[in-house]
Amino acid sequence: MCNLMRILLIIIFTLFLKISFGQTFSYPIIKTSGSQISDFIPNGWTVLDTAIGDLNKDGRDDIAFVIQYHDSAHIILTSYNDIDTVFAQPRILLIAIYDGNSKDFTLIEQSNTFILSHEDSNMEEPFQDILISKGILKIDFNIFMNSGGWGTFTNNYKFRYQDNEFKLIGADHHYINRGSGETEDRSYNFLTKRMKISTGTISSDKLNTKWQTLGAEKLKTFKTLNQPFSWKIEENFYL
Repeated sequence: MCNLMRILLIIIFTLFLKISFGQTFSYPIIKTSGSQISDFIPNGWTVLDTAIGDLNKDGRDDIAFVIQYHDSAHIILTSYNDIDTVFAQPRILLIAIYDGNSKDFTLIEQSNTFILSHEDSNMEEPFQDILISKGILKIDFNIFMNSGGWGTFTNNYKFRYQDNEFKLIGADHHYINRGSGETEDRSYNFLTKRMKISTGTISSDKLNTKWQTLGAEKLKTFKTLNQPFSWKIEENFYL
């Protein structure tokens, strides 16, 4: 699987490592409260995806949503020591908790970097889904290159609201090599500090599975894991 991992790293570094927006674009100031999602949407932005569910265990539905700028803006993409400028539509992740007293939603989280933009014409849309299930916020990404790489992989991140911030409690990674048919699944549980790795092929149900112990690192948040594929969680592997 070494060649598989090298291919994966090349794709990741080439596409996403250290993405930041250039000085030509300034993020808007988001309202801190509102009675509905539309109250949080600034002029020139639109809702890309929405999730509804109870995040703080008070029995009331909260909201998490992704908004996208109408127009494209300069994006500075850095991989290794190379810097390139591309055009894409900036995106923002917003999370608001319902306040039973005020009957409004209060904005408690904003990330201008975690939701990947679609800036490469040779790549399918990377952002797939945002979901709230059993108090867990789940965000999915899928990297599929129409040209320039045989590997396709999906990452799922699971955040739980605790201590007044969203903490990454788990993540899943699924990789398929479209040429060889090799597959690799990595499942991380940051609460138990355990990782499950399963390898196989798409032509067989048989999997080779092993377990490893993760380091006792402090749980990541949207502030310490500000974008996908930027955390060097293992040697030669980024989550």
